[in-house]
Amino acid sequence: MPLAIAFKPAGTPQIRSHRVRSNRCAAAASDRVTLGSSELSVSKCCLGTMTWGQQNTEAEAHAQLSYALEAGVNTLDTAELYPVPPKAETAGVTDRFISTWLKGQDRSRVVICTKVAGYGNSYLRPGGETTNLSPAQIAASVDASLARLGTDFVDLIQIHWPSRPLPLFGSGSYDPSVHKRDDAVPFEDQLGAFQKLVDAGKVRHLGVSNETSY
Repeated sequence: MPLAIAFKPAGTPQIRSHRVRSNRCAAAASDRVTLGSSELSVSKCCLGTMTWGQQNTEAEAHAQLSYALEAGVNTLDTAELYPVPPKAETAGVTDRFISTWLKGQDRSRVVICTKVAGYGNSYLRPGGETTNLSPAQIAASVDASLARLGTDFVDLIQIHWPSRPLPLFGSGSYDPSVHKRDDAVPFEDQLGAFQKLVDAGKVRHLGVSNETSY
């Protein structure tokens, strides 16, 4: 199966009113759209999970998941880094909360999206190796995510942030004299690693997060 790309651009305008956002999500919960160039049929509203294990308990996570599914939301978004604020002691807890809920669900009803960390994290890899989207790290990240989630495959794997240097998470403009690095993993190597995971049936589709449109 070829890779299908689902693009989530950085800087998407935010809805200021929580009430407006809530009403729109309620109305769109059962509406479906096709994600990117894939065949995935996803709800217009996606359930975010990054507070589970930090701000929310496991019971609260389960309640939110069940409520969303019953309302028609079929898509959830997690990451190996979650919950936030990110720290070594809690990394992966969000996935484990999802796993215990998923055991009582029909897997075919749920679209699971997760993310592999880009450059710079120091505690997600064994031995303190810095994350950097090498083929070996991508494969290890997906295997670990599958184990935590208790599933044989994820519907969408996203690059959480790039290997190459660029302004991220409110860091401002990119200054080559300060931010330039020579260890960015080539796109071809990253895509080759993801294609192997697709071929192995561990990943259905590939997307990007916190990425520029150019």
